[in-house]
Amino acid sequence: MKKLLLLISFAVTLQGFSQQLPDASPRSVVNQRVGLTDIELNYSRPSVKSRDIFGGLVPFGKHWRLGANKNSTISFSTDARFGSENIPAGTYSITAIVNEMNWTIILNSKNDMWGIDDGYNSRQDVVRFTAPVKTLNAPVESLYMGIEDLTQETANLIIAWEKSSVKIPIAFETIKLAEENLQNALNENPEDFKIKRTAARFYMQNDLNMNEALLLITQVIKNNPESWYNNYLFAQVMAKMGDPKSAKDAAKKAMLLGRKDAKEKGEKFYYQDDIKSFMKTL
Repeated sequence: MKKLLLLISFAVTLQGFSQQLPDASPRSVVNQRVGLTDIELNYSRPSVKSRDIFGGLVPFGKHWRLGANKNSTISFSTDARFGSENIPAGTYSITAIVNEMNWTIILNSKNDMWGIDDGYNSRQDVVRFTAPVKTLNAPVESLYMGIEDLTQETANLIIAWEKSSVKIPIAFETIKLAEENLQNALNENPEDFKIKRTAARFYMQNDLNMNEALLLITQVIKNNPESWYNNYLFAQVMAKMGDPKSAKDAAKKAMLLGRKDAKEKGEKFYYQDDIKSFMKTL
């Protein structure tokens, strides 16, 4: 009886260990924020292992799962423009048709497949984008997908393996979303001067609705005329609106208030160089 129990225990232990094995194509999850959009890539990373990949392991012209094991996916938390098409927020399978000179990257609404033969239907394609192949100087051993070349509203999806790479442009309406967020915040908190100042700065920095920026910063200064930062922001708004005299007067006031405030705190006014540089541009 003891021998039987020992054998059962050993078998259970062995079974537990057998589940902890390295994956030949490890799963990778990449999270990247672009502007106000969260992007997630979820894919397996097969390796070259001295094989001929494109035109060999992955035949030219054949629809490929773009990875290994479960299909690769890409998720967007907001609507996006992928390649040349607008797509809604969501999670999509990402596959490819590989040719020698270009790849066709396919996003499909069915995102739970194990390979192309597991329920893929072209009628569920959301977008197809053909990208030229770039030949790499240094080979990439394990399949790579990443979000690169970030700006507030754009990025590139880079896919690379062996000596081939493709780039797919992605774009978002970040500024529009930010404007909507600010307007909602102002509507909900019409007397919150911090929100008004934030909105004025956003409009000014992005050259948007400068009349509204002036209205908001004027209200902010009326509420707190002794804030050096409020006056400096007013100066920047006036400069953008083509009134250098008012901009310089406000900048000088900001400098005096900032130095006074720093002196009372026993500190150095660290923004005086920024304000000086700004006044030189007027």
